[in-house]
Amino acid sequence: MKPTLRCASGQVMVTNADDVLWLRTKHRVVGSLEGSHPANPLQNNYFGLPLFLLPEETALLVERDVICIEGDKFAWPQSERDHLRFKLFKDLHGRGFFVTQGIKFGGDYLLYPGDPLRYHSSHIVSLVDHGQTVAARELITLGRVCTAVNKIRLLSSWNPHTDHITHITLNWSGF
Repeated sequence: MKPTLRCASGQVMVTNADDVLWLRTKHRVVGSLEGSHPANPLQNNYFGLPLFLLPEETALLVERDVICIEGDKFAWPQSERDHLRFKLFKDLHGRGFFVTQGIKFGGDYLLYPGDPLRYHSSHIVSLVDHGQTVAARELITLGRVCTAVNKIRLLSSWNPHTDHITHITLNWSGF
């Protein structure tokens, strides 16, 4: 039986702990826990239910027909950038990675080789426009950030001519 998730103001949330576990173990969907714990509501180190899903995670689950959504209509992707982000997300997820938000490290996504509860992220992914020139200063900045946090930068671009995602790794190494 497909779990029924709630959509409010464009955000899809999971309120059932069994559904959270099922999504994580069977579909590699991590989301973001946003609720406070009833026993200690003033702390902000550990969060509980509900679990909010990324729009990309929700769209993937809807495309695979493994969830039902009630409440507001879920309408994503909306822009061309959203479509590119969804293609990139599906490509990375299809390669077996756990994929989460990468904003805290200046990227679009973080890649984990296994469950983020057990593994550190290995890559910071940035979506770049196909054919876009990346300035040397920006490459240096991207490389330095990754070195500081012990990760590899993945520059990803969708090629409209081949309908494929191209990935280039950037790993800073001192000589």
